[in-house]
Amino acid sequence: MTSIGTLSQPRARLAPSWPLAVGALVFAVTLALGPRDLADPDIYFHIVTGRWIIAHGAVPHADLFSFTMRGAPWVAHEWLAEVIMALAYVGLGWHGLVIAAGLAVATAMAVLVRALLRSLDPAHALVAAGTAFLLLLPHLLARPHLFALPVMVAWIACLTAARDRERPPPLGAALLMVPWVNLHASFLFGLAFAAMLMGEAVLLATTREQRLAALRGWAGFMAAAVLASFVTPNGFEAYLLPYRLLHMQYVLANLIEWQNTKLGAFQPLEVWLLLVLLAGFTLRLRLPPTRIAIVLLLAHMALAHWRYGELLGFSAPLLIAAPAATQLGRFSGTTSSAFDHWMSDMARPGGFRGAAITALIMVAVAGTFSTSALQPPDLFRPAAAIEAVRDHRVEGPVLNDYNFGGYLIFVGIPTFIDGRADMYGDRFVKRESDAVDLHSGDLPALLDEFHIAWTLLPPDSRAVVLLDHLPGWHRLYADSIAVVHARSASSNAEPQSKL
Repeated sequence: MTSIGTLSQPRARLAPSWPLAVGALVFAVTLALGPRDLADPDIYFHIVTGRWIIAHGAVPHADLFSFTMRGAPWVAHEWLAEVIMALAYVGLGWHGLVIAAGLAVATAMAVLVRALLRSLDPAHALVAAGTAFLLLLPHLLARPHLFALPVMVAWIACLTAARDRERPPPLGAALLMVPWVNLHASFLFGLAFAAMLMGEAVLLATTREQRLAALRGWAGFMAAAVLASFVTPNGFEAYLLPYRLLHMQYVLANLIEWQNTKLGAFQPLEVWLLLVLLAGFTLRLRLPPTRIAIVLLLAHMALAHWRYGELLGFSAPLLIAAPAATQLGRFSGTTSSAFDHWMSDMARPGGFRGAAITALIMVAVAGTFSTSALQPPDLFRPAAAIEAVRDHRVEGPVLNDYNFGGYLIFVGIPTFIDGRADMYGDRFVKRESDAVDLHSGDLPALLDEFHIAWTLLPPDSRAVVLLDHLPGWHRLYADSIAVVHARSASSNAEPQSKL
């Protein structure tokens, strides 16, 4: 294919560019997934938190939603993303939240493709972008990390481009830390990524003067980025929270998103690794040892905790693109076919008209999507069980399943526990889990200690069987999503069942 290095002038024609086309396609795919994007129990409390921030004009620093930790210190480290989520939900309901998430992912993918096209021909850039989206799929949920994704990709693209030109990043790029630190805790990865590239710049410098110049330039940028990361209402707590979470051994071992990637079943990461091996053996690419080391570190992180898959997916192509570009060039072909010209022409910036047409297409897709029925999956939404509790006028504290906490917050019921594991702490999360799973024999004591009036647990919970036979308790309601038990004195009504 024709080299795109000189194709920098935007086109006046109506056709979009590859970044716009990929962004529009990803937007449509994200919307098509619909309910799957909402299949997470924490989405509910993120929306409620965002609405509270909008209503009060402040970021909370103490627990607002539980009765077990009421008033305890709480770091709302994703407050800006939660405001975005709340605004999207208030504006268009669940459709609005999915559309907002789709726009965030589409923007990130468009930025990635544009950055890759600086070094790679369109075919290779599109393949690399496809592998990035592949690794995002398991974590493609309308949660705060998606709204931080465009900032993360812009950061990685800017830093790798500067390093490939053997220059420090522009100081202005440090300002990307300001939104990032308020969107998601992954800003720490951004600082670590910059530190790794700074180490590469110093290590690979050939003379003492170049080494000192690289150190001064990157250190100045790092200092500016660290300063920018303190532009947050959470201050130094933004740094401490991820540190505390990574030291919560029980939480990391048992929460799904923090578990390691299980390669026994089909996993996008396994496909990604196989594709990388195939490309390495087939194309015989040779990369700088420092880039190999960084990619291997990211692969290790993704294997250790599957939620890190997108870090690998979006970082690796940008790290590899420039070093591999000259080697990949010989596989691009030398013919000047109409297809080659079309591919290269699409690599140019699309211009205003191409962007406007792409935007109109996306608006049409969003409009069509908004007319469809949409609700989060029932798995984390025990709506009928809550209705039964209210119909029977059961009042008092609830012992709820961890995954039901978000929905309880959403409907205004104080929780025993919810998805804010960092606030509850490892010991509390473990105690609740061991009690409900009957690993500790602590369930009766827990019910009495917290004056529990009713329980809300999934049907397959071991505690459900015990509560069926525990003196002073009776089954009030049951369906395929949740089972409610109440203290016998709380209600004289006959139990219901939809099983």
